[in-house]
Amino acid sequence: MATAGRPPVVATLPRSLYLETTNRCDSKCQTCIRTFQSLEPPADLTLAQVKAIAEQFPVLERVVLHGIGEPLLNTEIFEIVAYLKSRAPTVLFNSDAISLTAERARRLIESGLDEYRVSLDAATRETYRRLRGVDQFDRVVANVRRLVELERERGRSVPRVSLWFTASRANLDELPAFVQLAADLGVDEVYVQRLVFNGLGLATAENALHGRLHRQEQELLDAAEGLAHTLGLALRASGLTTPLVSLTGGAPSPRPWAGCQRPWTLSYVTANGNVLPCCISPWVARNYQALILGNALAEPFADIWNGERYRRFRINFESASPPDPCRGCGLLWSI
Repeated sequence: MATAGRPPVVATLPRSLYLETTNRCDSKCQTCIRTFQSLEPPADLTLAQVKAIAEQFPVLERVVLHGIGEPLLNTEIFEIVAYLKSRAPTVLFNSDAISLTAERARRLIESGLDEYRVSLDAATRETYRRLRGVDQFDRVVANVRRLVELERERGRSVPRVSLWFTASRANLDELPAFVQLAADLGVDEVYVQRLVFNGLGLATAENALHGRLHRQEQELLDAAEGLAHTLGLALRASGLTTPLVSLTGGAPSPRPWAGCQRPWTLSYVTANGNVLPCCISPWVARNYQALILGNALAEPFADIWNGERYRRFRINFESASPPDPCRGCGLLWSI
């Protein structure tokens, strides 16, 4: 249910911060905006830039270091994680794990990272190649196996490793096998995500499952959940719910985006310093330049957070005609 009349000015800075540590990537995912469009020049956030941004926040509870890019390609990623762990209790990122060498696995463990989320999307080499755009399935599986084994050898429980599966008609039949793969690798958490679709590549309405589940697809979800229970794995969906609830969809709403708290509770900074309302927005914005609310490398974040563009964004968000990237949120993807 939407909360009417939320103020456009927020007294405190957000405690949850998304930092896109790089917008470079070694995958060519057929559901990712980056594969089809260049939204910003290639860039990495440096440790110095991360410090300059983070030190403006009196309290940080959670820092997420992914966006449109592969965090492991940032040569300072381990130093960035270690610094942020001195500022926030939780630091995490998603990764394709292609470049997770033995040395990087060791440094990942030593950095203090809390969660390492591996975006895999497939249980077979063929489906992985079709969805992820590169032929690296066997390498990724080997890299994850080595990370889990290294943690066990050292008696460590962090980073918590999980496998992530963006569910669509192109891969849902592999979800039970994906759960089995996680068990084989010693990973005890599997997450299912909805497909964010914008009409590019395989990110289409026809390939999406949200609100469009057929009986056979529901049976696949049931089979995956049953197998996860048998294997002692947690099978969850993004948004702290179950895969079936996430993909079934609720009753139609005239304002499906309205339950979102992001404009008041978090912010997302790209590798070039641009401040966006959330990490989903670049995937669907029709006018990317209009999406930018300020630049955290050029002006104080507090001035951006309650500046004219952010205030206007919040006012529009509360209206019947939401900002461009929010127009389908809660319907086209998970809130």
